[in-house]
Amino acid sequence: MPRGRLWAIILLTFLSVFQVPSALAVRPDSVKDTLSDSRKATNSRHTITVDMSATTVFSAGESFGLTFGSNFTLPALSASDISFDDGTSRTVLATCVAGANNIGLAVAGQVVTLSACAGFTSSAAGASVTIVVGTGSTLVSNPATSGIASLTVAGSYGDDSRTIAVAIIEGVTVSLTIPLPNGDVRFTGDVFPGAIVSILDGGMVAGTTVANAASFFDKTIQGLLPGLHTFGVFGQSLDGRRTLTLSFTINVVAGSTVTVSGILLPPVISVPASEKRPVALIESGLARHNSTVTTFTNSHNQISQQVSTNSNGEWSVSIGDVLHLGGHTASALVNDGNGNQSVLTDAKSFEVMLSADLNIDNLVSLTDFSMLMFNYGTSNPANKAADINDNGPVDLVDFSVMMFYWTGG
Repeated sequence: MPRGRLWAIILLTFLSVFQVPSALAVRPDSVKDTLSDSRKATNSRHTITVDMSATTVFSAGESFGLTFGSNFTLPALSASDISFDDGTSRTVLATCVAGANNIGLAVAGQVVTLSACAGFTSSAAGASVTIVVGTGSTLVSNPATSGIASLTVAGSYGDDSRTIAVAIIEGVTVSLTIPLPNGDVRFTGDVFPGAIVSILDGGMVAGTTVANAASFFDKTIQGLLPGLHTFGVFGQSLDGRRTLTLSFTINVVAGSTVTVSGILLPPVISVPASEKRPVALIESGLARHNSTVTTFTNSHNQISQQVSTNSNGEWSVSIGDVLHLGGHTASALVNDGNGNQSVLTDAKSFEVMLSADLNIDNLVSLTDFSMLMFNYGTSNPANKAADINDNGPVDLVDFSVMMFYWTGG
């Protein structure tokens, strides 16, 4: 086909340059233009479609302004060259006359303005408006050179506009791919006051925030590619203690914000690496302020205790039970008092070590010997610490161990 007679009809989506609220509100990516011919220096009909937002109507006194880029050439347009349809085919007039369907036309330079006349019956909320410039033989002339040209659609007061990018070509078909807009994910919840909360995306830190004095944190990760993401959330104190990381798999939606709320991060828990029997084990940490922490200490039997956190989220418990020798673990969870309970922390390991200092005065002396003798010969002593080697009975082996560590005093 001869190059000069090759017609190409190209549907181009609009690139949104900016938007602010106005009487003419539109949904994202809802404005488009169809050119009857996109070749350079060729006359073309423009069919412009605007999908207004769900709560927006077009009423008397309001207007649409179409500003063609300076490289377009506008002819002397008359009312018969333009049509306006918002679900109802309206009548375009050279001068506004009151009427239910009347639209007044004004052309000044590169700007075509269509105004709803007095008595105009408002469009339906969220209507799709179609404006055709060039309904007959009077058409707009495309730029003389190929490339990107523009057309701006403005609201009634010029405070909401969208600039449309259109491709002007030279006898070829153009395919323009516009990527989907990105999405956001918002995370809200509770941790301990002053915690540095980190949000991970695919194992990498995507953002951080600091919990306030009421233990609350709120962080939005913006500009995420649509699709499934695996996020992690954890809190950390200034001295480096950190909570367990909670994981969330979320489908990020283009152009939308997904909110993950009600997150309750588990406590921070610290235990000594080792403690001599029968010294009381101190477990401490951080959690949501003014909440209840439950600890679980695993010896031969599980020991659980509850303690309240203070206004700073600090807590501490003393395990008074005489623990068995060897390795043990401790973990904890928090309940915020509003029916929300965290998951259990990772288990912290600690070692209970043998000691003959039964009264915990840092001496192995006559007092300890008296305690041993009081329980001597029993297989289930009232004072479990008297069974120094933790094998059941208080016997000669325990006596020998005490003598080995004897300090006197």
